[in-house]
Amino acid sequence: MAIVNVSAPPRVLTMEEYRSAWQPQGWQLIIIGPTSTWRQEWGEWEAIRDIVQNALDEAESYRWGYDSEGLWIADRGRGVGVADFLLGPPKLKPDWARGKYGEGMKIAALALIRKGYSVRVETTGRELWIIFLEQDADGKVQTLAALWRAGGTKVGTRFHIIGYIGSAYEDKFAVNLPRKDIIAEGPSRLAQPIRRFNQLIDHPFPNGSRIYVRDIYMRDFNSPFSYNLWGFDMAPDRHGPKNESDMWLDMGRLWSCITNLRLLEVFMQMVRHPPIVETEESHNINMSAWDMGYEPVTNKPYAQFVKENASVWRDAWVNNFGENAVIRTSDRWDGTVKHLGYVSVSVNWNARDTLAQAITTDADLVKASQERLREVEIIPDERLSTKQRTHLKLARAISDEIASYRKVGGVHAAIIPPASDRVRTAGMYSRTTQEIFIASDQLEQGRSTIDTVIHELAHHSSGAEDLEQEHSTDMTKIAARVVEMTSYGKFDELMKGVMW
Repeated sequence: MAIVNVSAPPRVLTMEEYRSAWQPQGWQLIIIGPTSTWRQEWGEWEAIRDIVQNALDEAESYRWGYDSEGLWIADRGRGVGVADFLLGPPKLKPDWARGKYGEGMKIAALALIRKGYSVRVETTGRELWIIFLEQDADGKVQTLAALWRAGGTKVGTRFHIIGYIGSAYEDKFAVNLPRKDIIAEGPSRLAQPIRRFNQLIDHPFPNGSRIYVRDIYMRDFNSPFSYNLWGFDMAPDRHGPKNESDMWLDMGRLWSCITNLRLLEVFMQMVRHPPIVETEESHNINMSAWDMGYEPVTNKPYAQFVKENASVWRDAWVNNFGENAVIRTSDRWDGTVKHLGYVSVSVNWNARDTLAQAITTDADLVKASQERLREVEIIPDERLSTKQRTHLKLARAISDEIASYRKVGGVHAAIIPPASDRVRTAGMYSRTTQEIFIASDQLEQGRSTIDTVIHELAHHSSGAEDLEQEHSTDMTKIAARVVEMTSYGKFDELMKGVMW
């Protein structure tokens, strides 16, 4: 039988053709295993994605281009062993690798051959042609196989997709993006053997923003920014994260490390509830200190980065919401916050506690106010002016009548520190002693005295905070009761000396 000198095998080869035309030339045959119908959903993008992924794991970079035969993709790694093409139990790669399951290279070749292309692989010390081997098994069955022999390259691996002149999808690999488009970075949970950084990207992609995972495109999404994230595993088909929540947590780690004021201003608009800028991060990002954990090199909690850069986070907050804005932790405090001269702003609850490392919350504001008010100083009656004593007696009489069944612990004139840096304090109610304190300046007029004692009595009767519904309701009831008793002449004697 004559030996046929053939430079490239057909895409589909029978065992007889191998033995007659290829084995005599020194080509050896290995059967990789899956049939040609496996992974029907894979096309050119998935195949090129996994070839590049393998190159990046080998060498942290790759080259690509076109020649007269088609697209080639090359790296300068250690090369690929023939046995690496065999399909058996998945050979899991280390945690730091872009690829995880060790199958993509075979599936990539299978998908390309099924699409009509030929695949040649030149690697360190050997060359391979990936083919379908046609066998009889109750009909014709094509299974993935490879012809190989010594030769190849001196270093690295070169995949050649013969007949393919389409896109190399170069924009779908973050290593190809301009460095200037990486606008912020933060350390990921991966530090071995190379310290990896999550990246915030500003690049004009055709369909908006993108999420890259370990340098490789995953999907488009709604955001002003794109991301390249490292801290979570992908599902085996690489179409999404193994656990969706892990992706939003990695975004939280990145944002915790950002210190650029302009970026943080946009972030505040995204995570406000409801958001000013509606994005996917608005509802999903997770900055929980517990969940984010620790940065592996310094062992510093990710939330600590926010605390250390508190000044720029506060500036971003103030520039969006004003000097008098605090983070809302409970709508219970809304009335008190308003009473103290501030406004409450809601944010994504998974970001709230870490933002509170830098920004005052309503609970912080109320606690600080309570600390200030502990410094109240009672003024003895004999130190009051005649006018002040007259108004204080009226306040006590009103208190005795209104709280006749559940009496207050006392009504006193006092020097009361400002409840906040924005408002003075007219009166105060102590939940511990059930006493009412009225600021001495409020006792200068009868009207302000009565307003203050009604306000504090409503705290006593309702147990509610400033301007909560129950407090407001009780103030209205108490005021009506005071008017009613005044109309009956209950306070006539006390009213004689009142200065309105």
